[in-house]
Amino acid sequence: MTPNLIIHNAKIYTVDEQLPWAEAVAVHNGRFLSIGTNQEILTLAGSETKVIDANGRLLLPGLIDSHIHFLDMAVRNQQINLSGIADFDELLRLVETAVAQKAPGEWLLGWGWNEADWHTQPLAAHLDAIAPHNPIALTRMDMHSLWVNQAALDIVGITADTPNPPESIIERDENGRPTGILREWNALQLVVPHIPEPSLADKAAWLRETIATAHSLGLTGIHDQRVEKEGRESFRLWQALNRQGELSLRVHMNIAADFLPEVTALGLSSGFGDDHLWVGHIKTFDDGTMGSRTASMLTGFADEPDNCGVIVTPADELWRIATAAADAGFATSVHAIGDRAVREVLDVLIERAASDTGKQLPMPHRIEHVQLIHPDDLARVGKHNIMGAVQPVHIRSDWKTADLVWGDRAKTAYAFRSLLDKGMGLALGSDAPVASMNPFLGMVAALCRQDEAGQPANGWYPEQRMTLAEVIYGYTMAPALLSGKEAVQGSITPGKWADMVLLADDLFAIDAKDVGKTAVAMTIVDGKIVYET
Repeated sequence: MTPNLIIHNAKIYTVDEQLPWAEAVAVHNGRFLSIGTNQEILTLAGSETKVIDANGRLLLPGLIDSHIHFLDMAVRNQQINLSGIADFDELLRLVETAVAQKAPGEWLLGWGWNEADWHTQPLAAHLDAIAPHNPIALTRMDMHSLWVNQAALDIVGITADTPNPPESIIERDENGRPTGILREWNALQLVVPHIPEPSLADKAAWLRETIATAHSLGLTGIHDQRVEKEGRESFRLWQALNRQGELSLRVHMNIAADFLPEVTALGLSSGFGDDHLWVGHIKTFDDGTMGSRTASMLTGFADEPDNCGVIVTPADELWRIATAAADAGFATSVHAIGDRAVREVLDVLIERAASDTGKQLPMPHRIEHVQLIHPDDLARVGKHNIMGAVQPVHIRSDWKTADLVWGDRAKTAYAFRSLLDKGMGLALGSDAPVASMNPFLGMVAALCRQDEAGQPANGWYPEQRMTLAEVIYGYTMAPALLSGKEAVQGSITPGKWADMVLLADDLFAIDAKDVGKTAVAMTIVDGKIVYET
């Protein structure tokens, strides 16, 4: 069998225990054919074989982001980006400049703000002063809060008499009037239907652009997270790209629990699809987020002792969802940020997984984020192969906020070392657009636990660091295991999909603090080059 492609003179880290390191790899018809020494592999070349000299650079399996909101990111790339702006007045100037380019009455959309950056409580009044005639909706970095002005409140019809939607909050002043901050899904949905939607053609174009960006960062696969509004459009767009032969990412697509009755009626289950697009988990939420103070807590936030967060889905409802999902052949994915949420999800999924042993679900149950865990619950995380999908990159923006809102409890926040040592497999991702899609920023955060300025100097709870081998595994084999695709994805192993990334820098030879600066020289999917510098 003559290979279509050979890469030689490489430093290949295979993420395969049987042969961790190699010099060359051969590919035939989109699958790895053989790995070994330069001499062994080059002898396989035929007259039509494409031969690439890696010039001694590091070659890894294709990287997989295990938690991303891909269409949302593609759309938000067209909006005003407010992330990382530490000066509140500068943020307002950016908004004012953007408003000046809009026609009267036209919506201005933005995202990425974080009040922890400027220690000012955002209000509708701040936006009213610069945009009295244009409705504004600015999404917080975690996508769980919305900052709107009075023009938007008037269009939507939110007044002092509007009750809080279920499991959500309309923040109010001392007189009961809305301040312009809306917390959690049902409150955000009061606004979203009033915002004009881009066309499907525009979204498809933006999706293609974002796929190209993903490849430039070494990503060959993603676990796309479903939200109720975005889900149907994402699925249609992914399918259209796949039919047209334009889907060069491998997409594990989680489905919002709201659609469980429909997918059950159709007879779908986890794993349905093809080599580029398949149905993943049923996704639901236990709580909100840390920064929005809506994470579900066993005791109150350190800076708001009377606030224990929001329970989005009570434990008995989680059990109903997980049971119905398992009966239909679906594994369950649950968002859990606060320590109470993580405990409740462990309660449900551990019992559910024990009950599902005879059902042979095609992939493990998973907990998204696992941001704060009570020390008493660490001993439970290794039971029944329940995996965590975690985002180390959040440490870069969140560690100060975590210290503020969780105090000493933060010692078991983003507790990657403890979770791994207790037997929980960790698949790594970005949660983009909440954070950057760049996997190397996630890697450096897991290795160093510092922000962009290198703070804290010794790392934030440095005992929770991961090793480089664990980090690479977390972006390769762990997401494959979480998809039930370990037989075809996640390592450079003969018979698996030929997905690879060639790096400009050797991660094993550079300082851990420089890992975030790593550049990608080439990305390969199905044995085809999809990005090259």
